[in-house]
Amino acid sequence: MAKTYIYITLLIIIFISVVYFSYKNPYEITSEEARENVKKGLYDYIVDVRTKKEWDEEHLPNIISIPIGDFVAELPQKIPDKNARILFVCKKGIRASGVVVIANKLGYNNVQAMIGNYKELIQSK
Repeated sequence: MAKTYIYITLLIIIFISVVYFSYKNPYEITSEEARENVKKGLYDYIVDVRTKKEWDEEHLPNIISIPIGDFVAELPQKIPDKNARILFVCKKGIRASGVVVIANKLGYNNVQAMIGNYKELIQSK
């Protein structure tokens, strides 16, 4: 009985892992795709959602800072055009991926989140 329970639990974990890792958020793009899109001029704004402390330590030029903690209040102030083409970036892509959903809820239609470190926008692999 205990072995059956273990096997069923393992099968459930495997199933959940396969589903989780095969799901791709339609708003997420790789750093390579983001770099190409930036080269093509496909964004009106690139927004870094790291904290103010992280931003003050280091950031790329020509990028707007909207810390994730102030995102809901600051996004409409800094980018009032809800049709603007926006790329969200952060340190790994987790926060960017989260705010893209919030931006959609706020009415922004053309948003993407880069999965990867914001520095990858200027680095080639």
